[in-house]
Amino acid sequence: MFCPETWNFKPQPHHSSMNVVDFRKTSIPTVVKNHYFNHSISIVLPDTVTVPQSLYNCLSEDTDYYRINELCVSDLLNIEFIEAFVKKGEINLLTIENKIDLQNSICVIPTGCLILSLLKDDYEGLGLEGKPSVFRRKFHTRYIVRIDLTNESFVPGKKNYERVRIALKERLKQKFDVIVSWDSPETKVCPSSIAAWFHEHNYTVRLCQQKLSHRTEYSVSIPTYEDKYDMNDINFFEWLGVFSIDGDLSTKEENDYVNTYQCPSPSIHVGQIQYLQWTGFFTRQKIQEAYNALKQYILSRNILPWVSLNVQGFADSPISFDLKENTFFIDGDNSYTIIFRSTGEAVIQKNLSINNKVR
Repeated sequence: MFCPETWNFKPQPHHSSMNVVDFRKTSIPTVVKNHYFNHSISIVLPDTVTVPQSLYNCLSEDTDYYRINELCVSDLLNIEFIEAFVKKGEINLLTIENKIDLQNSICVIPTGCLILSLLKDDYEGLGLEGKPSVFRRKFHTRYIVRIDLTNESFVPGKKNYERVRIALKERLKQKFDVIVSWDSPETKVCPSSIAAWFHEHNYTVRLCQQKLSHRTEYSVSIPTYEDKYDMNDINFFEWLGVFSIDGDLSTKEENDYVNTYQCPSPSIHVGQIQYLQWTGFFTRQKIQEAYNALKQYILSRNILPWVSLNVQGFADSPISFDLKENTFFIDGDNSYTIIFRSTGEAVIQKNLSINNKVR
């Protein structure tokens, strides 16, 4: 029997884009600001013995989030809640353990918008204005409803507010399991205040914490990032992916049938390399803090070839980048990778799953 040509299997289609910024002159990249629901953060630090304490601090301090089961969506219209947590600070609320291609889902983003992703029957019974999902527009089986909770006229007694409140309270009977995090506008106000509010309104609130995985690899050959800055330079990102999943990068047995992977050229040898991965629920503010910490670290150690930051979104989030709907036919990937170089350049690769059905 002949060996199957497994190397000819085409990967699932993805859309990738790349751009370069000078992080010494520019502020936080748009890709960070416009990606709200972040599930994991991975950092790779070549030739590093001690991980900067600033990195640990920004991703381990004040990063608790909360799980609330059976949330009534209408409670998010409580004017006290809107004034305290939606209009002040930044709130992030997301349905979990729901499949966006099969079930209803909700989220609240830091800009103060409540987004409902609803199946056709639930949408038609709700009686609120929405738009067909861009991924189901042909068949009209899913609809998206957006409600601006920060609108000045969206207050009790106003016609629009009362119409939305009645629709959500009386017609949308489904309750949702959600996770929520709130970044306070002032240091003197504790982020856990939002948990206290839900507790006072008879919800069971469960504290959740980020999980950290840390490993150190010794005597490793790593690629140096070439000055191409285009999508043809995929070897570096492929190596980074293999390393991140703890793949076998050994080159001692290059004739091994199972693994013949070799480090891309040009490469250098480093004594050790650190890999850190935090998993949980991260706000964009925490990603911005990690971005700044890595920027300062590589500028302080200009002998490093690069350091990397990878951020993965939730596969079943209703939205991904720039409030666009998340894809779901293949894998719901919405992620980005930032490569910091000691020259002051940051290479940003954004990845999205293409919404093509598997044939």
